Amino acid sequence: MSGHHHLMPGHLLTYTLALLLASTTVSAAVQKLKSINDLKKVDFGDSVPKHSLLLLHWFANMIEMDNNDVIELTFEPNEGDYGAHYYGNFEQILDQLPRGYHYYTIGNLNPDLSSSVRLPPYVTRSPHHLMGDEETNRDRIIMRVREDDSDDPTIDQVYITQHYGVNRDQGTSYDPSHTYRITNNLLREIRLFSTTTGGNQRRSLREIRDHFGSNLADSDMMQLNNTWGDLACVGLLLFIVITESRCPVKPRKQRSQQVPSADRGSNASQRSRTPSASRPSASRGSANVQAYLAIDMPEYAPQAMKLEVGTGEKGKAMIRWSNIPQIHLDQDVMVVLFKNDGDGSSSKVFKCIDGASGSYQTSVPLNAGLQVRLHRARRWCCGLWTSVGAELARGPEFDAAAAQRRVQIRGYDAQLQLFVADGKACARLYVGKTFTDWKKLFRKSWVGFYSSPSKAPRDYESWRWQWATKFVRCAELDDAAYRAFEYRSAMAIAPGVLARFMPRGVEEVLAHTSPWK
Repeated sequence: MSGHHHLMPGHLLTYTLALLLASTTVSAAVQKLKSINDLKKVDFGDSVPKHSLLLLHWFANMIEMDNNDVIELTFEPNEGDYGAHYYGNFEQILDQLPRGYHYYTIGNLNPDLSSSVRLPPYVTRSPHHLMGDEETNRDRIIMRVREDDSDDPTIDQVYITQHYGVNRDQGTSYDPSHTYRITNNLLREIRLFSTTTGGNQRRSLREIRDHFGSNLADSDMMQLNNTWGDLACVGLLLFIVITESRCPVKPRKQRSQQVPSADRGSNASQRSRTPSASRPSASRGSANVQAYLAIDMPEYAPQAMKLEVGTGEKGKAMIRWSNIPQIHLDQDVMVVLFKNDGDGSSSKVFKCIDGASGSYQTSVPLNAGLQVRLHRARRWCCGLWTSVGAELARGPEFDAAAAQRRVQIRGYDAQLQLFVADGKACARLYVGKTFTDWKKLFRKSWVGFYSSPSKAPRDYESWRWQWATKFVRCAELDDAAYRAFEYRSAMAIAPGVLARFMPRGVEEVLAHTSPWK
């Protein structure tokens, strides 16, 4: 016994207190992230892998949370599901474990292949620019799990952390300076970005954007939706947390609408009511928003999805689509025609699709505002009946005016424009407000329609013309310099159709529009 050293009770007490104090000091240094706003302060992309956000999004939407903030496990960490394994807290980053608790770490992108439960593709197949070639597979989630015989396993603490960088020569130790406690409130906020429906009700991108006070414009939201497909909510989370916090976009005009009620404990609704004027304006200009929207796009996503309305046969609308992501095509989907972006009623004009690209000839006359959307297809009666399901993406409205620019009528303060209405070729005259004697000077002038630019001036379509002075006044289309007049022919719009302005005979052409596309 004389060869052994024994601690006296006093020394033992001092040693124990010192150990507890040391562990308390270390664990107290772990920063708590309580909201999306706190998450924005983390230096994702520089000192913390951006991939941590994908891992955290997956985790928040994989667990179950009840109204008492009890987090229930939906997998078996002690069996290696999702590459989970015990974590011994050897670095003493976290609190000492109470009896009946264990720490588990999760998120290894190269788990034991014997595990049959693995992370989803959007987490494991993230592009290199998300993680960095030398920084891949560093980030982890640590969860403290209560495991005893009386109750089902539950989680009471969640952290994100990361291994030291390869240049730090710290092996597989976790970096305490980049370890963060994730509160239940933050988990609930992240769950609003759910990619699924069901018990955790999915909100629309617009609702989520407004809920968290983002300034992302509707047109940019559409691009985000088209690019990311089913993962658009994930892309929005990355944009709000990383891109918008660093390069804020120009404040959009706030619409008066009811903000969705926040989940229990969430303070996001207060942030969503913050006046847009108090938010920072774009330091680089809103024109750069488009470039930032492609941030961290999944590598398996194709080129930006396109949904558009074009000119079909006999003046009818043609639906076209391309680059539909495979994650959509793996399910029953359809393209659906709507009157305009504000149309909320389910259309009866739709087609189920199974290819990434294609077109569909409708029987609907081509008009300004028409819009095609991608929806899930709902099957009824063993597939005998099909109806329109949930919306997945939408294309732009068909802009009949943008399809053809106004052209100057040579020698006069007047302009000619070709447009479409109800599938028919139509023309507008814009007459300068100071051009007061235009009816006298245009008394013998007329506008004719032609099926192609190769047609001679005399070969206008039969009865498809009108005297310029007989055009109908359209005061609602006036602008600061011009008064508007229009004529609607009975000629079906088609590619190649154009209009020409002639002064008296049929030999001189003072203006002609571009051929319709």
